Formats: sequence, C-alpha cells, structure tokens
Amino acid sequence: MQLEFRHLRVLLTVAEAGSIRKAAARLQLSQPATSAQLKRIEGELGGPLFVRSAEGVKPNENGQYVLRCARDLVVGFDRLREYARGAGEADSGAALPLRAGGTAGPLVSLLMSALFELVPGNGVTVDARRSVHALVKALGLSKCDIAVFGEFPGFPLPVGESVAARTLLREPVFVLLAEDHPLARRERVALHELADEEWVMPEADESGVHAYLHLTCRAAGFTPRVAHVTPDLSVAQMLVAGRRAVCGVWPSAEVPARGTVLRPLVDVPFHRRLQLAWNTASVPAELAGAVGDRLLAEYLALVRQRPEYLAWWEDGGEGFALGADR
Repeated sequence: MQLEFRHLRVLLTVAEAGSIRKAAARLQLSQPATSAQLKRIEGELGGPLFVRSAEGVKPNENGQYVLRCARDLVVGFDRLREYARGAGEADSGAALPLRAGGTAGPLVSLLMSALFELVPGNGVTVDARRSVHALVKALGLSKCDIAVFGEFPGFPLPVGESVAARTLLREPVFVLLAEDHPLARRERVALHELADEEWVMPEADESGVHAYLHLTCRAAGFTPRVAHVTPDLSVAQMLVAGRRAVCGVWPSAEVPARGTVLRPLVDVPFHRRLQLAWNTASVPAELAGAVGDRLLAEYLALVRQRPEYLAWWEDGGEGFALGADR
C-alpha cells in the first residue's frame, strides 16, 4: 500500500476519537474496515502506532511522533486549500461566510443564536470542537472568525496577535452528587468535604482542567482521586447516581439527571472565564461588540431556565459572575 494524504486524516480521526468504533462512525466506515485500514497504514509506517485496550486506543511513542507530523501536514494542506478558495471567491466577488466556533455544550448554541440575529442571510457556518486548543489554534490560523470558550484561571490560552478577546462572565463549577449522598442535604458544599470522594473528569487536554482541579483541591488540603475519565456527561451522571464518584459540572448544562442533585460549592473555588474571541482581520469591532452583548443576554436567559443556578445567582452569585474583576 502507498501512503496517501487521506490516510493521515484516518490516523488523526482515530487518535481524536480514542476508539476504532467512534472513529469508524466519524469516517462513515464500518468498524472492521476502519480497523483493517489502520493496520495497513501502520504496516506502511513500520509498525503499530497505537496501544489497543478494552478502553480504546492511545498513541504509543512512535504514534505520537507520527501524529504530530500528520497534524502539521494536514494543517498546512488545509491552509493552502483555504487560501486558494478564499482568493478565488474574493476574485469572483463572492462574500465569505462568517465561521463561528466553540467547544461542545450550550455555549455554541447561544453564540449561533446571537449570530443568526446579527448576521443576515446564510452568512454563518459553525465548527464545534471538543478540543479548546484546536479551537484557539483555528482562530490564530484564520480558520475560524469568532468563537466562544472557557478559560481556567492560571491557564491562559494563547490566542495569537490577530485575535482579540472579551471576558463575558465567570462561570462557577457546581458539584454533582448522588441524591442519597449525605452532602446532598446541604444547600452548599465545602470543597474539603469532598476529600474522600473519587472524581469523574473529562479527558485531560491543553485547557489545564486536570491541573486546575489538583491545584485547587491541594489548596483545600487534599489531593483529588480521579478514578474515572470520560467526555460523555451521561456516563459521568451514571457514575455519580451509583455513588461511585462525584463530578464537577457547569450549571449552564442540562443537569442533574435522575438520581443526582446539583449543589454549589462554598466560596466558588472552581470557575472558568467565558471568553468571546474573534479574528480582527475578518470581524469588525462593532460586530464583535454586538455579538458579545447578545451572547451575554442569551446566557442570562439560560440562567433563568436552570433552577439550581438561578438560586445561586440570586443569592449573591451574580456579583461574582459579573464582577468588575472578571
């Protein structure tokens, strides 16, 4: 088999998905076909690139190097193609759509709602990504025009010189508990009271979410035990309902699920800054300002739809979220 450019996308899809089954669904191939193709690619590149287990696949040392090279090649090719297409459309006088982005969750929907009101016609496209690092990189490479994402204190995301950003508000982390957990009877939970619990967390990424948890918990006098890792909130909810873990969640999300309760943490030890960022070369400052105002209004409307969040908001939380030092 001769290695082709499309094979690099297969490798990157498998690495991002973390399993052959999920990668096959994204590639619109059968799982056996995806597995067979991956083996042929690995054979062409000299040997296994992934460690396979019951939990999925992870790149080995050789795979990590190959994936870094593959990403550089794919990004370079995409930039070349996008430049060529953009130049062609500019020559023909066609208007380019505004490319909006965000990480998975309600924030993307709020951004799109704001843009649909402010940008006429069909002038908006969306690219929702799981990785905030990939999103920020897309902004810096002019592959995305405007995006919304969360940023943890102490872990700033490098947006690039051509990108401007506005902090909309500070969003707290609440804790998700089983409804029969002893702490579920409290209106608020102190972080140190969770010292003996096991945690379920999303996968570690460049956002610093795991490091942020560890640093904050250590300041409260304990080291958190992250026993479960999943990007799927429904899986986390199941673990919490079964008293197998506790979980930090954003109160803007649609939680809790049956068998769980949502409680704020005393003194808001965890939070993230919700950032609206835009490429200054493609988004006028007036439009960015209008989008930010509309997005904030949409978020405040969402707060009113979440009873636990609204109670926190009205009990002094609004001052924290919208404070001058946000």
